Amino acid sequence: MRTLTAAIITVGLVASLSACATVGPSESSGSCEPTSMSGDASALVDATGEPGTVLTPEFPTPLITDGIEVSTISSGDGDTVYPGEIADFHVTFADATTAEVIALEGLDAASIVRRTAGDGTGLGDVLACASVGDRLGITAEAGEIGLASDPEDTTTVVLIIDVVRAFPGRADGVAQLAVNGMPAVALAPSGQPGVTIPSAEAPEDTQTATTILGSGETIEEGDGVVLHQTILSWETRAMLETTWVDGEKPAVPTTVLATEDNTGSRSGVIPALADALIGAKVGSQLLVVVPPGDDSFAEGATLPTGATATDTLVYVVDVLGIQKD
Repeated sequence: MRTLTAAIITVGLVASLSACATVGPSESSGSCEPTSMSGDASALVDATGEPGTVLTPEFPTPLITDGIEVSTISSGDGDTVYPGEIADFHVTFADATTAEVIALEGLDAASIVRRTAGDGTGLGDVLACASVGDRLGITAEAGEIGLASDPEDTTTVVLIIDVVRAFPGRADGVAQLAVNGMPAVALAPSGQPGVTIPSAEAPEDTQTATTILGSGETIEEGDGVVLHQTILSWETRAMLETTWVDGEKPAVPTTVLATEDNTGSRSGVIPALADALIGAKVGSQLLVVVPPGDDSFAEGATLPTGATATDTLVYVVDVLGIQKD
């Protein structure tokens, strides 16, 4: 039995547990069938301590698993995380031979770990059908779950997950009529947008349209907004950034602040997008076109990767929720 050391489990490696996969639309009710079940090894895992703190794992050592096993240490009373929905969580990695903590992720809002449930990979699958507030004990072989460079590595790894909150995986409101002259948005089964930009010249003024109207909470100044976004250049039609599946990058929503800092710029997003977000309802999808003449292009502004000062930016944004802590 080899020991998985703290040097092996890093922030980057944790991220790799969610490889490229496309997930269908999230469900909102009914039964949920988890892809990973409880087993003899995961049933032995326990942990004490409050969520968001350093936990004390408890299990007989050395612990050996047969594949990925998931048991519920304690049950939460929050919503079920259906496949295609988003979960925020803390994760503790414990040494299977000593039960000592060897790595932690997500102990505060800035470092929270976020995955799409049931995405066909690692942590995404073990989160499917969990409930907000659950504490999960997970045992897996390092190679199988993506914590080793060798996929045949059978070293047992132990993970303890506290599920903090959940969000829809896509805008789930009511589709609205298209606006003449604006880009057209078509959705894949997962909710990922495809964007067709008109052949006409870009507008001279910033334009905002609600393509899907949600019915959730209203975004207020200063809120942390959880969103999926795709950003393109009107002139080149090139995609500049996306939080959706992109090559080897998995679909993981981001959190931005809809607020102004003391320099007059928006924190986390360009001013035009922050203005569009404030007053929007959770569950909505927004289409925002930002020409170079907008204040968002002021000297020193942080633009999307690959954008230039002459690009008209096209944003398609799914407003998934508000991160309150």
